[in-house]
Amino acid sequence: MRKASVELRVAFADLDGMRAVYHTNYIKWFDLARTKLFREAGFHMEKWEEGGILLPLVVCHCEYKEGAVFDDPLKVTAEVQEVKGKVVTLVYEIENLNTGRVISTGLTKQVFCDENSKSFVLQEKYPELYRNLID
Repeated sequence: MRKASVELRVAFADLDGMRAVYHTNYIKWFDLARTKLFREAGFHMEKWEEGGILLPLVVCHCEYKEGAVFDDPLKVTAEVQEVKGKVVTLVYEIENLNTGRVISTGLTKQVFCDENSKSFVLQEKYPELYRNLID
C-alpha cells in the first residue's frame, strides 16, 4: 500500500501552556502526511474539489505515546491501510528523530463523495487513482 512521510520541527506556536505540543497538532501533522500521500498518488485536492470530488473525514483516532517539545525533529508517516468500497483507511506514525521512538500513532477514514455528498466506490469511478493508492 502507498506510504508517504514528511519531516518537520516542532514550532514554538505548536506548544501549549505546559510547553508540550498541544494535542490537536498531531492531527494537523497527520493531515500533512496524508496530503503528500494523496498528491503522490495523483489526487491533488484542489483539482478534485474543483471537479466536485470531496473526501470528508469520518473517523479520526490518535494515540499519544510520548510528548514532543519545542524544536524536536519529527517524521510523520501516512500509509494506506485499506481502500474498501467508498472508504479509504489510513494509518499514521509520528517518530521523534532524536530518539528514534514512535511518539504517536493514528488512524483516519475518509469517504469518496461527489459535489452532492453522494458517496461512490473509488475503484469503479476512478480505477487509476484506486490502483495508485493500493500499489
